[in-house]
Amino acid sequence: MAYLRLVDMPLLFSLQFTASSFLWMLACLILGAAYAFLLYRSSAYLAKNLRMLLFALRTLAVALLAFLLFAPLLKLTNTILEKPLIIIAQDNSASIGVSAPKGFDKAIYQQKMQDVVRELSSSYDVRTFQFGDAVKPGLAFKYDRKLSDISSVFKEVGDQFTNRNIGAIILATDGIYNRGGNPQYEAENIKAPVYTVALGDTVAKRDILIANVNYNNIVYLDNQFQIEVEVEGYQSAGASSRLTVSGKSGSLFSKPVSIISNEFKLTAPVTLPANKKGIQRYTVTLAPIENELSERNNSFTFFVEVLDGKQKILIVANSPHPDISAIEQAVENNKNYEVKTAYINDLKMADVEQAGLVILHQLPSATSPAQELLKAVAAKPVWYILGAQSSVPGFSAAQGALSISAGGSVQEATAKVNPDFYSFTLSETSKARIQNFAPLLSPFGSYGLKGPGAVLLKQQIGKVATENPLLMFADDQQRKIGILAGEGIWRWRLEDFEENGNHEAVDELLTKSVQYLSAKDDKRKFRAYPARNAFDENENIVLNAELYNDSYELVNTPDVNLAVRNAAGRSYTFLFSRTGKSYVLDAGILPPGEYTFTANTQLGKNKHSSSGQFVIVQQQAEFQHTTANHQLLYGMSQQSGGKMIYPSQLDELVKLVKANEQVKTISYEERRYEDLINLKLIFFVILGLLTLEWFGRKRSGEV
Repeated sequence: MAYLRLVDMPLLFSLQFTASSFLWMLACLILGAAYAFLLYRSSAYLAKNLRMLLFALRTLAVALLAFLLFAPLLKLTNTILEKPLIIIAQDNSASIGVSAPKGFDKAIYQQKMQDVVRELSSSYDVRTFQFGDAVKPGLAFKYDRKLSDISSVFKEVGDQFTNRNIGAIILATDGIYNRGGNPQYEAENIKAPVYTVALGDTVAKRDILIANVNYNNIVYLDNQFQIEVEVEGYQSAGASSRLTVSGKSGSLFSKPVSIISNEFKLTAPVTLPANKKGIQRYTVTLAPIENELSERNNSFTFFVEVLDGKQKILIVANSPHPDISAIEQAVENNKNYEVKTAYINDLKMADVEQAGLVILHQLPSATSPAQELLKAVAAKPVWYILGAQSSVPGFSAAQGALSISAGGSVQEATAKVNPDFYSFTLSETSKARIQNFAPLLSPFGSYGLKGPGAVLLKQQIGKVATENPLLMFADDQQRKIGILAGEGIWRWRLEDFEENGNHEAVDELLTKSVQYLSAKDDKRKFRAYPARNAFDENENIVLNAELYNDSYELVNTPDVNLAVRNAAGRSYTFLFSRTGKSYVLDAGILPPGEYTFTANTQLGKNKHSSSGQFVIVQQQAEFQHTTANHQLLYGMSQQSGGKMIYPSQLDELVKLVKANEQVKTISYEERRYEDLINLKLIFFVILGLLTLEWFGRKRSGEV
């Protein structure tokens, strides 16, 4: 195999020959010479030298055309030089401004950093970013972002510049982060030296602050709930303050605080009443002391949703069974539910009346027909759980969803998830786990649906997949019912923990089943609601809306208007966008505070309105920790082969980068094969040969 290579061009190419290529070329030359001989053998009027020249031109032209018929390949080699990519990321969070050491001039630092960018750009491919709660292109020196996520810089570099020649990362920050993971671990994924510019001050300044408040997001009306307030004080020994917790009605708690050391920490438990339904605002404040660094971290506002009592779930069992404990533990993880268990012989009908959902475990049974109980729950949501003690004929007669004709025996049935179930959603992880759990003991017999029903789990007997429902839901006489046709779910919970270290799959199945059955149907034809009741500052506010016609079909033909009002009385108006058959609205970013909203629309002659509320929580994280963490920056630089410098050493940064042998240009070769006939140069060569021949013949009178 031989190559013809031209090496004096950035784009190199070579013509690939095989062993038979030379024979092809020889045959093409013979063909060209024969054609030229036939053309010029009788040209007696041409001078000998001219005839030989024209003979040669025609021979080469025909030989080239014939050679192209064999489709020879052309090997192209393109050499690419990639400059090192230098990433410069500037921390634009509020802690930079708060923790700046004495003598730090922001304007001078900004100018020096811009000089570094300009000098490096002359030799490298430089990309600049700013970061706070998110990474954005370009440098910024406002120091107004409410959160710091240093690890997001390395994730962004990894995502955006995969397989690029990353020469170095220059990270200017104080090392304080309050969102995301440890940046030192993320930096290990980027195989490039990290040069850190250590901003901020590692010396703690005189300051007292609310470091954190631990509280529950949901409490219940007329109950008391406890919060924990973490107070910290630095370089403030001997000072005194006062801790106050207040709500809309005024001060709810007050306590003097004496700072007894320069590194003071106090955890104060506070008990508060929940005496009003809805989203309630509470503010924790510390009275300021003289000459403290910042008073912005002396207060913390949080919101608690007060619900009107827990929903009561009643489990009525034929006899003790480990399934009952498994259901109790799973459902009680949700603070909205209060679970009570009773056995059929000790049941009080008052408990049945108060329950929002009744779970009948192996009832009715052969020993307890439970006729009085079945009559009491006739209008309530019920979840039947069948087993070896169940009276299958009694169960079939008690509800209008499923009938089982059985002889009283049980069989092992493995769960298989039905992909066409849409009443609620299980995670893919939970679906996969559930299908691998041990079989349940299910009544043996012939299963038949009495009416429409939604089957979540089907039975598999051995290796045979059946259509028999294992877990299903249906509407029966204006109430929801669920049927679990098998006992032994306690084994699933143990197996889940043994294999995965948690009960997430089984707990998700049980709690979502209870949520679906106990949820009260919303018969409103129009409703608007926020994606969440509480949003973080700088987070987009998203609301949804649904409109139903008289047949309770989703429609989104008319426009939906929204008016949002904050506590100060300022209003914002929006128009919902259509998505699928419903509505969605991204209201963007709004100032922190409490908001109420009213959505309005009109379908035909009927006007509809829906109201609600949400809150936007102000971020205080940047003011709660103001002491720079230069140890983190030093560790990142050392592990990557870079170096930590201070703002006063910025003039040396360019020299450090250029002296690093890791930061170098990389050469790539791009190779590809093309047919020789695609080379335009060949066309012009053939055209030139034929043109020269034509002019020679024309000049001699042969044309």
